[in-house]
Amino acid sequence: LLSCEKINYMYYLEKDSNMTFDLNYDVEPYIKALFPYTDKDGHQYISFQNGFKNQIVFYDIQTKEMAFKIDLDIEGDNGVGFFLGYYIDSLDSIYLTSLQLPEIYSVNKEGKINKKFYYGKSKDGNVLNACNSLSFSYHPILKFNNNLFVLSECNRWKYPNPVSAMIDLNTGNVQELPFEYPRFSGADNKKKNAGVELYFSRCFNGDKFIYSFFYEEDVFITSIDHNIVERVNVKSNYIDRVVMPNDYNGTLKSMCENPNYGNLLYDKYRDVYYRVCYLKTEIDNRENYMELWDFGRKIFSIIILDKNFNIIGETVFPEYTYNPNLMYIDEKGLYISENHYKNTNYDDDKLIFRLFRLCKSKEKYNDSAV
Repeated sequence: LLSCEKINYMYYLEKDSNMTFDLNYDVEPYIKALFPYTDKDGHQYISFQNGFKNQIVFYDIQTKEMAFKIDLDIEGDNGVGFFLGYYIDSLDSIYLTSLQLPEIYSVNKEGKINKKFYYGKSKDGNVLNACNSLSFSYHPILKFNNNLFVLSECNRWKYPNPVSAMIDLNTGNVQELPFEYPRFSGADNKKKNAGVELYFSRCFNGDKFIYSFFYEEDVFITSIDHNIVERVNVKSNYIDRVVMPNDYNGTLKSMCENPNYGNLLYDKYRDVYYRVCYLKTEIDNRENYMELWDFGRKIFSIIILDKNFNIIGETVFPEYTYNPNLMYIDEKGLYISENHYKNTNYDDDKLIFRLFRLCKSKEKYNDSAV
């Protein structure tokens, strides 16, 4: 009889210290686009769009104070219109996505326009739709190999229906990418759906794009050119099946109660992925459902995936405590905002993040063979 002992490592997220930023009197805690930024000297900032204002603010992570802000003109020689969402390549090259139009402005730290890009039509003549570079639904646009990878809002009534497109930053040519929006049960009849079934998240690991659709159990892994697509099942231990809103009446309540998936982030420091999962729950009828949706709902878990998309752990978080719509990653770990309006410590004059460290536990078992 030969006996060997195997050790199975399961990972979890462990709560650590918190970090508090005192917000200036004119800075709103209502945030749809928040991204960390490290300058060429290694100085770290948290940047975010100030509510729906045409302004990006930068807070110094070390001092916890506002370092600077960028005000963007709406009209005039440097007018960019109303923007929602952005991507920072450098402080000399910040890309703004328009609130409603399929156009992107590149601006510098002073808010001066470098260049404007229009992506409403691909070089093949197909129409593309405006889509914002957000962290609320985590799908920032991205610059790679002098191409800007943008997104196109879904349109069920046209074909093709691509998720993404690529802008050549030298020529301005727009090439739609072949990966299209998947179809979900009950989503084809617009009288039945509520316009939320195609919320999705996208991250990039330096080699592949990974898509997580909120009402789809699988994640989709694509090559950079999107010609190769792999589908991998990533199921929460706490979700039997996702439930899509199918009636506009009462949809906000069902959106906050029914289970589905959420944002997907890549942790380059530990080569793992974090996928948010919203668990089935019940909400008081007196609750403000839209506010609850904006602040991260009631209860969620985070699935931890290794570099090969194997599930290596899942952590459930306490109710009404954290806002998974506001998360970011650095060399220490995963930061999740405590800015949930039902958190007893909530203060709209502060932006608070809790650090969670990736930890592993050993589960030992015997495996015998004759």
